[in-house]
Amino acid sequence: MALEAVDEYARRTLDIASRMGARRAEGLAACLLGESLLLRGHWNEAEEHLRRSVEIHRSLGASTGQSLASQRLAELAVYRGDADSAAQHLERGLELAIEGPLPEHLLSRLYATMALNALEMDDPTAACEAIEAAARASERFGSCPPCNALLHPVAAEAYAAIGDLDRARSYAAAAEETGNWGSDAWRAMAAVARAAIAPSKAEAVEHLVEAADTFTRIEQPFQAARCNLQAGLLELEEDRAGPGRTHLEQALSIFTHLGARRGEARARAALAQGAGPN
Repeated sequence: MALEAVDEYARRTLDIASRMGARRAEGLAACLLGESLLLRGHWNEAEEHLRRSVEIHRSLGASTGQSLASQRLAELAVYRGDADSAAQHLERGLELAIEGPLPEHLLSRLYATMALNALEMDDPTAACEAIEAAARASERFGSCPPCNALLHPVAAEAYAAIGDLDRARSYAAAAEETGNWGSDAWRAMAAVARAAIAPSKAEAVEHLVEAADTFTRIEQPFQAARCNLQAGLLELEEDRAGPGRTHLEQALSIFTHLGARRGEARARAALAQGAGPN
């Protein structure tokens, strides 16, 4: 289902639940709407609905709903470049997940977001620690394959960044399996994982551009910009300033529009460091 259709469904459900006083349904619909708006880049409205979901679930004593909305608020903070806020939401989300009845679904999502936060802060070692914590949680609480799948691309990136290519390839292979599930989003994430273990920078760029194009088509602008940024940086390393500038400018435009401060700063810095014409 396209994200725009998810928006429409969530808004209708939220309206009906609010009018009927069905608080649990209202909290779930608010979270779903917030998730969709987050992915589509409508961040202020996404935050409003996610916080509404947290408050409703808190009033109901529903730890699972609070944890899920907290994870998405953490993801929003990561996208905006607010690592401290992301860490606070993640800490609370982890506490709630362990307290609740569905930790096997929530913990891997939370640790994947924690790993992404670390990667965005240029700390792949911390990202790997989050992935390893997720593995320990799976041993303790069990696991859910679709939820665990969110870990695979970020884990491939993290382990490749520290030079542990065996683990990076293992997670990239898992991401490839997920990419066969038929979802464009999963396929794009598999392409990101392929880029992490590509034997050459040129091949990595090809995979990142493929992922960026798919993320753009399915209305996930932050992920598209992140891929364009990585592609542009690799092209600069290969002395391909022309294509590098193009991808960096694409990333900068999206990051600026979204309010992704860290991404914007990184793209501006790269452009300033000599992405001139070839």
